[in-house]
Amino acid sequence: MDLREYLFRNKLNVSDFSKQINYSRQHVSGVIHGKIKAGRKLAEIIEKATNGKVKIKDLM
Repeated sequence: MDLREYLFRNKLNVSDFSKQINYSRQHVSGVIHGKIKAGRKLAEIIEKATNGKVKIKDLM
């Protein structure tokens, strides 16, 4: 599952999720829209925060 779908299904907005993982909204938004690739550290944080629903391989 990609991050955009995860947020939609869980009724989360980018701002709330970015606060939860302690990254800027702009950075997370860039990952969602494909403008930037998530680095290994961010990908691991997102996978953990989503309980494995968004996989590292889907982010990098």
